[in-house]
Amino acid sequence: MKNFKNTSYTEDHPDFKKVVSFLENKYFHNGGGEEAEVIVNWHKMEVKEDGLVSIYATNSILSSAIKRARPALRKVDLLQEGATLYFDAKAVRPLHMVLKVIKG
Repeated sequence: MKNFKNTSYTEDHPDFKKVVSFLENKYFHNGGGEEAEVIVNWHKMEVKEDGLVSIYATNSILSSAIKRARPALRKVDLLQEGATLYFDAKAVRPLHMVLKVIKG
């Protein structure tokens, strides 16, 4: 898998579990460099039509997300840098929950 091109794996692909385990191990304790990036894409149309929320990352967020919600993982896109994980939208908290409550 070291010499992969941009490739997608859905949960019914025979290598899906291997790819997910590969990502979990590769990005475990991988803080990424200064340019590490995490993008959560909660696209209303995608949620409505496909029931998916995607997370793109280039660091240990990938490993953590897999550990927390592996049963809800439906698809993986392997990229040159990082990966995109597609989770069942029912397993994702509303995005406003990432903000801490700040009392002014």
